[in-house]
Amino acid sequence: MGSKRAIIVIALLLLAASLFFLTTKEFTFEDYYFDTYVRGKIYSKNPILAKKVINEIKEEFKRIDTLNVQGIKKGKIDTTYITIIKKSLDFSKKTNGYFDISIDPILKKWNYFSRPTLPSKKEIKSLLPLVDYKKIEIKKDTLIIPGGFSLNIGGAAKGYALNRAKSILEKNKINSALIDAGGDVLLLGKKIDDDWVIGIRDPRDANGIIGTLKVNDCFVFTSGDYERYFMIEGKRYHHIVNPFTGYPSREIASATVIVKDGLEGDCISTALVAMGLEKAREYIKNNNLEALLVDTSENIYKFIYNNEINIYE
Repeated sequence: MGSKRAIIVIALLLLAASLFFLTTKEFTFEDYYFDTYVRGKIYSKNPILAKKVINEIKEEFKRIDTLNVQGIKKGKIDTTYITIIKKSLDFSKKTNGYFDISIDPILKKWNYFSRPTLPSKKEIKSLLPLVDYKKIEIKKDTLIIPGGFSLNIGGAAKGYALNRAKSILEKNKINSALIDAGGDVLLLGKKIDDDWVIGIRDPRDANGIIGTLKVNDCFVFTSGDYERYFMIEGKRYHHIVNPFTGYPSREIASATVIVKDGLEGDCISTALVAMGLEKAREYIKNNNLEALLVDTSENIYKFIYNNEINIYE
């Protein structure tokens, strides 16, 4: 027995020594979740560990992607829903209701912006009383909402997923990684010995960028009027709806935020677009938020203090 233990100890020491002298390598993956392509880069000296972590993240994304994010009714809910709903309610309070997961009845009337639909003003007005995050309660594992209410967590699910990815990476002692979920990005640590540089999408050119951000160890989330929309008589109708009017917001084409939490990034970037330009600028300043706004006339408003930004002229 003693000799076997000695052999095992020696083998482990040799493995540790070999890993110490190995160079850090990049391990990548790409898949399709949350109606978008998700791409990741993980940096590690240990290929076995890197592949294990990638598989864990993909399995977790697959699980979250199967959640029903719209039309959620009252009744028993599992811990994932409880976490997302409770966090969403926190950000509803922080944004004075401009992020509101009870918006679902109105989004449904718009057919979730999956095809051109123009509800009447009367129809929208009749649904506004069904939008009020203050009437949402969770008691133990039960969601309690008034009759006619339904919830939509589509504006928070991706943020939750990237938070879960970060937890998996940290649990496995990965110190450097990037996961890009359709332009919403988790940046763990630094890129080996350099800063991460990511592009900021041009909201009016799907293949263009308006500039770059140099950032580390954060989440960068962007919401915009270009993600899911349709045009009727030259007017853009998009999926970010002002909860107080029931209509898509008109003034902001995209809002980018740099934050330390994925759910915060998802919820706040959505709320900024819903607020409109002046309220969004005021909110950013009052909350010392690092953000970038692009209005529908393509004017750019920078609120970047701790990170480096380069806007192309």
